Amino acid sequence: MTEFRLLGPVEAWRDERRLTIEGRKPRALLAALLLERGQVVSAETLIDRVWGDFPPDSARTLVQTYVWVLRRALGDVIETKPAGYRIRVASAGTDRDRFAELAAQGGAAAADGRHAEAAALFTQGLDLWRGPALGGIGGALAVAAAGLDEERLSVREQRAQAQLCAGTPVDLAALSALVAAHPTRERARRHLMQALYRAGRHAEALEVFAQGRQALADELGVEPGPDLQALHVSILRAGGDPTGQVSAPAAACVPEAEGEAGGERGASGPMAVPVPALLPSATADFTARARPLAELLRHLVGAGGDTASTRTALPVCVVSGTGGTGKSALAVEAAHRSAEAYPDGHLYADLSGASAPANPEEVLARFLRALGRPVPDSLHERVDLYRTTLTGRRMLLVLDDAASEAQVRPLLPGAASCAVLVTSRSRLPALTGAHRIELDVLGPAEALALLARVAGAERVAAEPAAARCIARLCGRLPLALRTAGARLAIRRHWTLRTMVERLSDEHRRLDELAVGDIAVRASVALSYEALDDRARRAFRLLGALGVPDFAPWLVTALLDTDARAADDIIERLTDAHLLSVASGGRGVGQLRYRLHDLHRVYAAERAAVEDAPPSC
Repeated sequence: MTEFRLLGPVEAWRDERRLTIEGRKPRALLAALLLERGQVVSAETLIDRVWGDFPPDSARTLVQTYVWVLRRALGDVIETKPAGYRIRVASAGTDRDRFAELAAQGGAAAADGRHAEAAALFTQGLDLWRGPALGGIGGALAVAAAGLDEERLSVREQRAQAQLCAGTPVDLAALSALVAAHPTRERARRHLMQALYRAGRHAEALEVFAQGRQALADELGVEPGPDLQALHVSILRAGGDPTGQVSAPAAACVPEAEGEAGGERGASGPMAVPVPALLPSATADFTARARPLAELLRHLVGAGGDTASTRTALPVCVVSGTGGTGKSALAVEAAHRSAEAYPDGHLYADLSGASAPANPEEVLARFLRALGRPVPDSLHERVDLYRTTLTGRRMLLVLDDAASEAQVRPLLPGAASCAVLVTSRSRLPALTGAHRIELDVLGPAEALALLARVAGAERVAAEPAAARCIARLCGRLPLALRTAGARLAIRRHWTLRTMVERLSDEHRRLDELAVGDIAVRASVALSYEALDDRARRAFRLLGALGVPDFAPWLVTALLDTDARAADDIIERLTDAHLLSVASGGRGVGQLRYRLHDLHRVYAAERAAVEDAPPSC
């Protein structure tokens, strides 16, 4: 069996023999596949992981070449799928998997009071590391590597705590090196002070506090948190007698799941922060979406109860779909239903990704103020303070309408006890480890149920055939159905047949689907304007043509381009959720695509304006 190693230089071993993988880029591609073990990874995602923001023009061809290089070295473990590539690896086939399992076992042992066993398990996991994660490959993989390195630091801190609780020797040299390398990590500094005091090095413990206070002031502009200050006071009160008992605030044996993840927080718990409640109100007429809602709740809360205290990775859920599918309504509904699992607060930000993307620095400033923390000047300082503040807390974040992975990453906590729910018109493929839910239009029964909730159940029941026509003319798009329903609700003298007649005129349909500050045309326009010129032209021409579905060769003909360029344009339109797959066979060439009816109407409108021949 092939064993893969990511906790250090990227390597593959078989029968105690290291396999030769030549070149940094093939190793980066291997790492990208292993980080998504068991998942199909698209060529676009692999290009982003390997080259970042500046891929060469030949990137797609190079990906195929690197896959061939890896197959020659590793055997046939990489599968080619229509949507990309997948690597076949056993559940414990990477050192990262074994490290995560040992860390989880150690955390469970510590929570049960088996501290010596926990320390041994943490040590076994840490012994798997051979250097910085992914061997410093860098590029777009640096973010994933940083996440793995953060997990290593957290386990090193947990091991020190378990050793203190068990009364076993603590490696002071290793703990001192950890604090020196990460001077603002208060938990590690607290453990070092406790270990020094118990070793009879009272003055050094106080000096470690003084150094930490200076580092926090210099780097973050803040004072030490209550935990560190309470420990400092305890040591001062105990005096120079190294056999004196350190009082309650200095105790190291509070289990992580209880002492730092929730519940009452006195002087011995983490620093007191406000409990923010920034979620907007749930949609009063929320209906349908039962399956994706249940799926979100399983990931946010966990089947059978809250798992925030035992998981080792931050859960991130991404809800994507075209404008108007109800992504925000679903996310807010799921957030409210799972709110009790996150008693330390709920943060929400509208990132305005489809119009004017919000600056992560400004969002972080708002979050820090809601958490009662100062706002440092630089983005890096804000990220550090934000993640430090959320460490050990059970908080839920909703990031609505994200533009890109780069906008989201600085807003992700480092603590696995938190959870993040993101909505976006993009699938955000480079957001590693996220669970993705893609919303389509509603089913026929769901569409009628939504129309009934907005326009009135009695009116829909009185004209069922007209109601079905409205749902069809709205393309079963939730935004369009809400708009049509709202117009019926405020015009009680209209029959549903009246609305059918008004919507039947394609030239006026988008005019009819507007009420107040809600308009389907404006929603589609945001996705359209985000496209490049060639993708916009293809979208317009497809709309003007009016075909129900089409094969990729049609785009080749419409734009007078080659098949590869046409495929790229189709992929961009699909990623923007302006096209969807209508059907497909076993090969990519057999795929057929379609425009949503309202997208087709909008595209035809734009074609009439932008592609009309000049007047004499």
